Amino acid sequence: MEIARRLAVLFLEWGSLALGVFLARHFGFLSYGDFMTLAVVAVVLGLFNSFLRPFLLAVLMIVSIPILILTLGLGAYLVLFLANGAILAITDGLVRDLQLNNWAMATLTISITSWMVSSSVGIDQLKPLRRAHEAKAGAKKPQDDVIDI
Repeated sequence: MEIARRLAVLFLEWGSLALGVFLARHFGFLSYGDFMTLAVVAVVLGLFNSFLRPFLLAVLMIVSIPILILTLGLGAYLVLFLANGAILAITDGLVRDLQLNNWAMATLTISITSWMVSSSVGIDQLKPLRRAHEAKAGAKKPQDDVIDI
């Protein structure tokens, strides 16, 4: 059952990325050849979001610590936007039929669409992090006070 749920979430995330790329094309922010190119772009973006994005975000957050301090943490949205844009630019370099016309607006369109679809169907993308934090907190749970006589 868990495998089926995870696959459904994966396909939903790919679908939301495909919808975002489709809308970005509709608005003229990027262009691609055919439906097969759209599917390839969605899969490549999904794979990069799963594997490359965490490392990219970690590096960008460390580099941008002064900005985060000055903006009281609101600069994290800028860092997230730049990470998403970098992943889109890498995808543009790998997929032959994909052409970015307006990098910033394409990134914004795809990010907002993906976030809206994920939020509307109840996908909590931070759930694995919360589970890991709860497991770590449970493992370090102090024992009750015992008085030895």
